[in-house]
Amino acid sequence: MKIGVDCRLVNKNHNTGISRYTEFLIEYYISQYGSENILLITNDIKFAYSDCNVIFTKLKPFNLFHFFYYPNFIKNHNLELLHIPFYSGLVYKIKNVKNIVTVHDLMFHFVDNFFGKNVILNKMKIFYFNYIVKKSLMNADVIVSVSETTRKDVFNYYGYDSIHIPEDSEIVQLEDYSILEKYNLKDKGFYFYCGNNRPHKNINFIIDIFINNSNLPPLVLAGKGHENFKNVIATGIITDAELSALYKSAIAFVFPSKYEGFGLPVLESLRSGTFVIASKIPAFMEFKTKNIFFFELDDEEEFLKAIKDTLSNDFIFDKPFLDYYDKEMIYESNNTMIANLFN
Repeated sequence: MKIGVDCRLVNKNHNTGISRYTEFLIEYYISQYGSENILLITNDIKFAYSDCNVIFTKLKPFNLFHFFYYPNFIKNHNLELLHIPFYSGLVYKIKNVKNIVTVHDLMFHFVDNFFGKNVILNKMKIFYFNYIVKKSLMNADVIVSVSETTRKDVFNYYGYDSIHIPEDSEIVQLEDYSILEKYNLKDKGFYFYCGNNRPHKNINFIIDIFINNSNLPPLVLAGKGHENFKNVIATGIITDAELSALYKSAIAFVFPSKYEGFGLPVLESLRSGTFVIASKIPAFMEFKTKNIFFFELDDEEEFLKAIKDTLSNDFIFDKPFLDYYDKEMIYESNNTMIANLFN
């Protein structure tokens, strides 16, 4: 079987959630079908992965003109299966090509001013994205949602059912503990967040708490756009090895978001033996384990209680919980999905 994986949103520099998910898909398809049968589609002329064939295209996922031309591009490569790991897929079905689309979230429907503070431009962009997403889902043979929350959102907004297959959270990267020395951090002596600082991430809420409570261990913020404050350390973009070290060395990973479609850092933190402090939003509440301490959105008192809980409890490795998100379980779910697709 000749399989195409759309890698146009892979970003090697910023290692986004979609980038990591796409790399997981590539590894999955290689393991099941062999690298010689995998075609990777990219906008990055330097992109390479294992022994897979790589096809470069200038067609961008969210350019409307490119969206209309993309199926013609796909037709030229004689694929039997195309997996698009984001919600900009095909504007029409292609004969003899099965199409899987993965939806991570529908954030633009839920987050106020997602595309900016200009009301008219924001509404226009929502209409624009909504058209692309609706067409992509309409022409997918299978829709994969990475959480039950996203599965419900897809059905409620677009009327399409989807299969819930979670994201992989296995960490295979060796740790680079030099980052602790670089920022004068102690093992299990700080709280950690990794990600951007867009408004829905709600980072200012926790920054204010750590600034105003200097008796707390410091908060470490990794990723673009963060600043240093009293009791708050911004590292900027870090390597995978540094990320792994910070996960394992933190008291807890802090995730105060107002909306998420899944929550991969939650699982990565738990696999690292580290607590999670998370806001009570639907995607996070799907995680059923005693190693997560929840707080109501913007409730400082509840957040501080969660901080105390992480300092007074011992982490207990929850194998039954993590087994549900195990790589082999995800492989099995993908195998079943594809077998059903071609039967």
